Amino acid sequence: MKRISAVLLVASVAACAPVVTHGPRVEAGTSLVATAGASYSTCDEEACDLALLPQASLGLRTGRPAGQAAPGLSAGGSLSLNLLSSDVDLYAQAPTGLTGALEAGGGVLLSLAHTMPYVQLGRTAADGSGWYTTQGFVWMSRRQADYTLTGGLDEEEPDEMRPRYWAPSIAYRTRGASGLQVYAAGAFGTADVYAFDDAQKVGRQPVRFLMAGVIVQGSPELLLPWRF
Repeated sequence: MKRISAVLLVASVAACAPVVTHGPRVEAGTSLVATAGASYSTCDEEACDLALLPQASLGLRTGRPAGQAAPGLSAGGSLSLNLLSSDVDLYAQAPTGLTGALEAGGGVLLSLAHTMPYVQLGRTAADGSGWYTTQGFVWMSRRQADYTLTGGLDEEEPDEMRPRYWAPSIAYRTRGASGLQVYAAGAFGTADVYAFDDAQKVGRQPVRFLMAGVIVQGSPELLLPWRF
């Protein structure tokens, strides 16, 4: 039977898949960013134990837009529901004089639980809307493998696994400074399986997930509803 992972059900126990929370164009100023999603495993339950869920987090991002000859630079940080998956995001957009009507750049997500270098390509209209793609590769740290969807640990086979996978995605951003982004993504790779608390590799499992989610961007003042 296929597994569908609900956001709140497994957010604290599933491996949180890193999510890039911005498009290829660097925007000026600081913004508040929230993201959440759900995943669907295309892997037979008998073949793999990993539960993989898109990052559910709240964070801040600040940036300096690209110019004709100058790159755009941005930095951000996200606090995840799974605290070990909280990450920082460093990104550079190519100068607009090099890419013309397109926007392109590359960056890296870093946390205690994962590392994800990535590249982005897209085109944004004058109103801020547009399509873009993110292509990344994820290395995850070793983690306990046999969590169930209700948060229990299978004590009969207490293995650990280290996933690594290609992470392609496509997203659409709505118009306006506080745009809503909707994305669809995948995770395609393998996970090395290790004996619990041992460096010995005992096998390998596939990683095959489809994901979807939303990213909401707004003013940091949303965190300060009371003004003095």
